[in-house]
Amino acid sequence: MPVQAAIERARVARELGRIEEARRILGTALATAPDDPEVLVALGNIALDLGDPAEASRWAGQAIVADPDLPDAHLVVGMAAVHLDDPHRALRHLETAVRLSPHSAPTLLMLAWLLAYGPEPDPARARAVLAEAVELAPDDADVHCAAAEIYQRLTDQDAVRRHVAAGLAVDPTHTDLLNLQARLEFEGVEGRAGAVAILRGLLARTPTDPTARRLLAEVHWRALMRLATWVWVFAAGLAFATMWIPASGLRVLSPVLFAALPLAWFGVFRKLRRQLPAGYLRARVLRPRPLFALVSVGGAGVVADIGAVALRSQYVELVRLGGWCVVLGALGAAVGHLLLFTAWQRPGRDDPEAEDGFDFALGMLVGSALLGVPLLVIAGLGRGWARQPVTFGVLLAVLGIVLGTIVLEGVLAMARDRTGYRRVPLIVATVLALLVAAGAAVWWGGGEIAGGEVRGHELVMMPAGPPPSGALESRADQP
Repeated sequence: MPVQAAIERARVARELGRIEEARRILGTALATAPDDPEVLVALGNIALDLGDPAEASRWAGQAIVADPDLPDAHLVVGMAAVHLDDPHRALRHLETAVRLSPHSAPTLLMLAWLLAYGPEPDPARARAVLAEAVELAPDDADVHCAAAEIYQRLTDQDAVRRHVAAGLAVDPTHTDLLNLQARLEFEGVEGRAGAVAILRGLLARTPTDPTARRLLAEVHWRALMRLATWVWVFAAGLAFATMWIPASGLRVLSPVLFAALPLAWFGVFRKLRRQLPAGYLRARVLRPRPLFALVSVGGAGVVADIGAVALRSQYVELVRLGGWCVVLGALGAAVGHLLLFTAWQRPGRDDPEAEDGFDFALGMLVGSALLGVPLLVIAGLGRGWARQPVTFGVLLAVLGIVLGTIVLEGVLAMARDRTGYRRVPLIVATVLALLVAAGAAVWWGGGEIAGGEVRGHELVMMPAGPPPSGALESRADQP
């Protein structure tokens, strides 16, 4: 068989997913033309498909020896060097490939990817290279998809939306672009409803698509974790409000707060049942870990509601008891949140492995800091003028529980992908510092609840006084 015919047959087999057949065809061609650079490059691509970058680099290196000006050979070496964690070698060969083939959009996209994702990112140059690639192939949906993914790394959401829209205008059924659009909807204004609508349509056409199934699972589990987040928001908001609002105002606010949690939970479940495919929610919730998590969150909400009633009391002992109930409710919500997070990160047979656990934990940490730190600063500075200073300890303990839970979830997510992180000592030091801060906040807050200033009355049981004198006389007259 002529070499070019063998290379073409191997290319078709590779596109059909028949990798071993493609390798066999190329092996036969190599026996007749051992120094043919195109055969060697094709074998390098096969090795990359099989997850063997060292073998790919060896084949492509032989191709470069045979033809130093073959751009595809430098491209394969560059991609293999990325997998082998040699970014400088990858950049050198990718720049050579671009120099040899300046009008190749795939080569430009690979260079832009390295400039965005590499250990020494160059966002300005990555954007310039992306612009060149898109200009070369403005009607190629795959090019727009790759550009959108790289712009995601560059945190340019406007560019991501622009390229997703442009790519879908070319190919409205492009699977990867639809997944990107669903992610944009989930993180944008449309929220869960828009994302689920796209994912359901995509999965109706390609039921086994792992990216769509993974994102749908993320939508589901993050919605359930929001149940625990509502308890945290309730506990922190209640502690802050109790510091300043008088008892008469709390009597009006307590029923509202008491009803807020069940209504929020009902809203989450109602929307999930309507949006998710039939049976999806039931199949994932009716398992031991999610059930225990939901019971924990539900019980935490009840305990926190009891604490809300006790905190408005005028008696010192009841105020302290209410503070402990609120902290216990936050702790129960933390257990539920952690269990739901692990159920998402380590799913059963129904869902693929999650990939966005660390990003979720980091987003939770940033959001909690933006909301919690101002509350804590205001409460700390104004506690001397507060109506009920002891609830500063409640707020501090609740925020410490939230921080500790989020950090633990981040650690669990990193442990699943420990090879993807650099500067491990710095990460370990940061995690330990955050855990120590969370523990100190809970310890200090608990000490405030137990011994801090409470403005109210002592709950004292008055001893029974002596009986009336007439009663004593009547008892004396009895035989």
